[in-house]
Amino acid sequence: MHAHLQIAFLALSAGSLQDQDARRASDLPRVLFLTHSAGFTHPVVARPAPGELAHAERALLDAAAGRLEVVPTQDCSAIGAENLARFDAVLFYTTGELPIPPAGRAALMAWLRAGGAFAGSHCATDTLYEYAPYMDMIGGAFDGHPWHQEVGVRVEDARHPAVAHLGAGFRIADEIYQFRDFRRHPLRVLMTLDASSVEIGKGKRADGDFALAWCKEYGRGRVFYTALGHREEVWTDPRFQEHLMAGIEWAIDGPDYSPPAPAGATVLFDGTHLDGWRHAGGEAARWRIVDAALEVTPGSGDLMTRAALDGRFLLHVEFLVPETSGDRGGQDRGNSGVYVHGRYEVQILDSFGLEPGPGDCGAIYGKHVPRLDACKPAGEWQSYDIAFTPSEHDAAGKKTANARMTVWLNGLEIHHDVEVDGTTGGALAADEPRSGPLVLQDHGHLVRFRNVWALPRWRVRSEAHR
Repeated sequence: MHAHLQIAFLALSAGSLQDQDARRASDLPRVLFLTHSAGFTHPVVARPAPGELAHAERALLDAAAGRLEVVPTQDCSAIGAENLARFDAVLFYTTGELPIPPAGRAALMAWLRAGGAFAGSHCATDTLYEYAPYMDMIGGAFDGHPWHQEVGVRVEDARHPAVAHLGAGFRIADEIYQFRDFRRHPLRVLMTLDASSVEIGKGKRADGDFALAWCKEYGRGRVFYTALGHREEVWTDPRFQEHLMAGIEWAIDGPDYSPPAPAGATVLFDGTHLDGWRHAGGEAARWRIVDAALEVTPGSGDLMTRAALDGRFLLHVEFLVPETSGDRGGQDRGNSGVYVHGRYEVQILDSFGLEPGPGDCGAIYGKHVPRLDACKPAGEWQSYDIAFTPSEHDAAGKKTANARMTVWLNGLEIHHDVEVDGTTGGALAADEPRSGPLVLQDHGHLVRFRNVWALPRWRVRSEAHR
């Protein structure tokens, strides 16, 4: 083991978390590797004796040499605000209800939302079941391992650094997890099980969708998870080592990642043309395409899709708020909006660091305040995932149920299945039809949009798990 990593490990093993800065021996990004087992103890993290590292710890230290400074620990007291401030990333390989006090759990979530990086391997989905924020963050809960064999793995998007070296797919022998409470959005799935490589009937998912790695934003922070990592030989497999290392590095400060539209989605803007857009009076779109993004042309008017969105769907929109001078306030800070059906506005504004209000970024304008600030600073790309269910009307046209919306801002759920009791200010009309266009607002600011798509018939909770 490298000397500086040996020192860091011994300091944590002795419970001395306060003087880590003095012991730091490099300027590499620091990763806290927690391998506490409050449930099943996987052999790869079982330490042979006090003061000795487990197989996974040794393998990660070797893989990280010259790239990351890894500090292994099995001490859950390392998860606290003061100590987390000393690290760039946290990697969990844990089981069961970890003995992290409530203040430590809350500190982990706050640290991550503020720009920290979280990575999990294998059983990181088999831990902290009773802490809802963690389960929402990690993206799925362990629901058995139907297969322990050589399997085929399919790479869904080779542009992401964590899987770029794996080609279109590969084969590996490992224990394969399946998940409940898993949904593909706002997760960005990177790898899936090749269903043809196993006896798929052993699994529980009716849709056969067995994701094996994914990533997501979490406010200003990022999350990376891989289900691989049960077997000892996997931890020494160069493919897995690069997969895990590159995933951690991406979560710390990797390139901006704009995921592709999923299968079955209607692509509304792909960065190349504006054929599917027009202004309210029917005029051809006068907004500009700049660096494959759609930019507001101030004074030209709102832009809307020529096609209507019908029924229940998930809408994905990425946006960038321009930096504005410090003397601007109120609504004069990178203002725009996403109008679902042209009737219900989800506000866009430079609201970073502010206590959210009914007119701030993420608000369903004037009706619902975001439950937390999930914004990034102006000048950074952000994302909305909006699950929409239209209002219902009887045969006479009387409304019998309000529209409903769930909204994620930068991967954080800021509205959960809220009722929207009518149109918001600036709507195309006061009626509430079952279908309508997507409208992007011209409020006089150079807001940009990219990767806009809608996925029909999507529900907030996965319908696939049985």
